[in-house]
Amino acid sequence: MQKNNINNIYYLGPNGSNTYYAAIKFLERENLTSLNKLPQKSIKSAAENFENDINSLCILPIENSIEGIVRETLDNFLTLKDNSIQIQGEITIPINHMLLSNAKNKKDIKKIYSHPQALAQCGNYLYKNFPDAELKEVSSTGYAAQKVSTETDSAAIANITCSDIFNLNIVAENINDEKGNQTRFYILGRNSDNNLNMGKTALMLSTKNQHGALCSVLQIFAKYNINLSCIESRPSKKKLGEYVFFMELDGFKEETNIKKSLTEIKNNAEFVKILGSFKEYKCS
Repeated sequence: MQKNNINNIYYLGPNGSNTYYAAIKFLERENLTSLNKLPQKSIKSAAENFENDINSLCILPIENSIEGIVRETLDNFLTLKDNSIQIQGEITIPINHMLLSNAKNKKDIKKIYSHPQALAQCGNYLYKNFPDAELKEVSSTGYAAQKVSTETDSAAIANITCSDIFNLNIVAENINDEKGNQTRFYILGRNSDNNLNMGKTALMLSTKNQHGALCSVLQIFAKYNINLSCIESRPSKKKLGEYVFFMELDGFKEETNIKKSLTEIKNNAEFVKILGSFKEYKCS
């Protein structure tokens, strides 16, 4: 990763959100803790402000092990116009949801705020313990905790960091329905490192609207023995029935077999955008 002239990092805030936690872990790993930390109200604003700031990085959630792909992040890749922007790394963090509140007793809680995915990830717990509570979706777990810090009859599903930041009581710990819950995040920067020798490559493509078009693309990957670790479809937003496919494959774009496969795919697809080759940053 190129670190020269990097001053800022954008992420979904406020401080205390899971994206904030992932950003802190990444900055510590890369000795970049002096960067200006700029929390944003949405994934869209984080992506847009990053694109307009050439001396910056951005971290966005891409996938949760329970709820799957983060579609808003994928959609923002389609709108980025700066072709120098590349995924430069990914970091995965464990998600341990807590129920935080100014209230000390569960019986006083009438409303529960959190990000839609967090509410879904704690669905069984909420059904059993708060069947009558009003569930309110907000833009991030950090914002949920911030909101609850000003109320007396509500709670937030958030991580333990928010308890300290917003001075909230921990009403219940580890309320995830699935205890192996994890979320991975992309780190975005400018340009990419072509000297890496392990990891993944991400791309988006659209095929011709004809019989077997996607199958033909997938057969090219099979021809060159390339493993696809992820494939998702999103509407093109241009015409009903047209889709853009997001893919992750094992290996780097400069490897011979991958370069050959991408050349063939570009000749068989309507649109191809390489999002970057990247490595995984370990999170302890």
